[in-house]
Amino acid sequence: MKVEDVVIIGAGPAGVAAAIQLKRYGLDPVLLEREAVGGLLRNAHWVENYPGFPEGIGGMGLVRLFERQLERWDVPVHFEEVLEVANEEGLFRMKINLRSLAAEFVVVATGTVPASIPDLRIPDDAQDRIFYEVYPIRDVAGQKIAIIGAGDAAFDYALHLSGKNEVVILHRGHRVTCLPLLWDRSKKDKNISIREGVSVQSVAKADDKLSLTMQSEDKPSTVIVDFLLIAVGREPCLDCVGDDMRASLDRLTGEGKIHLIGDLQNGRYRQTAISVGDGVKAAMSIYHTMRSGIDENCR
Repeated sequence: MKVEDVVIIGAGPAGVAAAIQLKRYGLDPVLLEREAVGGLLRNAHWVENYPGFPEGIGGMGLVRLFERQLERWDVPVHFEEVLEVANEEGLFRMKINLRSLAAEFVVVATGTVPASIPDLRIPDDAQDRIFYEVYPIRDVAGQKIAIIGAGDAAFDYALHLSGKNEVVILHRGHRVTCLPLLWDRSKKDKNISIREGVSVQSVAKADDKLSLTMQSEDKPSTVIVDFLLIAVGREPCLDCVGDDMRASLDRLTGEGKIHLIGDLQNGRYRQTAISVGDGVKAAMSIYHTMRSGIDENCR
């Protein structure tokens, strides 16, 4: 089996940046992606803090620029799912759908997965109307959409959808945690309503719509919507790393053999600019580690 120099798992901002930087060093990384290029950028309504775009840029607009840059540097994206990564005899071996890969270095940029609401039961017949990401329904129009959440994602999703739809934001507390500017914009948007102090107790399908039963100050209420978006947080996605290897992650990262980058390890600091920096830094680290090995062998 051919041993690759570097395999990058995930083509969000971190993985894309790592791949481009490695190409600049003359390496040919293998970039793997389960779904689509862009990661959480596909959800972003408007990106305003990424340098170089003084007026801001839509999330999908930035994704398309990333894709163009990958093409310019001749970095193909292999749309395959990595099932397991293991470290054996100093190499990383990966099971990828129906094939296997081996590499000297691995960059894991698998991002996060949305958190669910543990006590909210969702019937099977309602699953097709409930989403945890906005991109699958970003083009719908004339619908009523409920969003559960109080953070940046919930309010950004609302602004993303409100141009063509009626949106109601539901959150159980009385204090939102989103950016003040997102709150201000949502309050001014005539197509967005915000209901505080409500907890969704149950979901039922009713004539191709959803019936949400809520509790508010001991008073139950119901709202009928076309779609429900759940935006109550994100959790690191490290599913592809095998259990046997997790125990040695600290050692392998310390040796510079594996790099966990981007939203996967940045906690609440999920920003495109931070992820891009992570990717460039990981690529630089890998290159200098490889050069150190070459220099040692040449002595």
